[in-house]
Amino acid sequence: MAFRMLAWSEPGDPRVENEDFVATSADVAVVLDGVTPLDRDDTGCQHGVAWYARTLGTYLLQLAGDRRDSLADCLATAIRRVRDDHAGTCDLDHFDSPAATVSAVRVRDGRLEYLVLSDASVVLDLESDGTKPDIRWITDHRASEVGRRLRAAGIPPTGHAVRTHRNRAGGYWVAAERPEAAYQALGGSVPVAEVRRAVIASDGATRLIDVFGLFDWTDALDLIEHEGVDAYVARTRAVEKEDAARPSASRVNRGKTHDDTTLVFLTRWT
Repeated sequence: MAFRMLAWSEPGDPRVENEDFVATSADVAVVLDGVTPLDRDDTGCQHGVAWYARTLGTYLLQLAGDRRDSLADCLATAIRRVRDDHAGTCDLDHFDSPAATVSAVRVRDGRLEYLVLSDASVVLDLESDGTKPDIRWITDHRASEVGRRLRAAGIPPTGHAVRTHRNRAGGYWVAAERPEAAYQALGGSVPVAEVRRAVIASDGATRLIDVFGLFDWTDALDLIEHEGVDAYVARTRAVEKEDAARPSASRVNRGKTHDDTTLVFLTRWT
């Protein structure tokens, strides 16, 4: 059983390069979200975040097409290849070298495998007994947990303070310079026959649910399925604009007004 995949990606600001990346094949889909550096002129890398997400995502899609290796193994190899691609020109020990969050799914041997690293998402709508939807949302909250711990210790959770906990035990993990980060990803699989619909997404595509709280995932999946991925993203942009127009004290979103927004919607072929 295969899936129909609909992909969408757009920048938060059309004047700025999209740092997300999306790619699909017959049985693999990957979404990467480049981590915006604290200072674009101080990353130790001459290539930039968009290049990193695009290069890593391309390798991951290619490697995941080989069904012999797990998704975590594929990601580890992809990270190693990108590291080798720019180790001779860039300072990969820089604390803010280019990085990306990762979400991926693959159909293999009758199962839908998934992998999530950092605050990307995989959402599965599974067959249920009919009494209530069976929605599983897989995402990684370790970066936000670092922020909460800093606050509890009386330390302002600035970007720099949080970033110093990147890719280390007790901190949080992203795809960057360390291949072993791949084995810190959340992963698993479900029978393909149980999957009704699924989404893989960057965090810019989950704001209606986890930032604004206007939808649950059943509502979001219904909107995407019946009105289209573009309608879902347009709704996100409209809500972001409405929130940004409010007085600062009453805004729900305290981050950037718009974020790069990328998702893949999977449905069964009928």
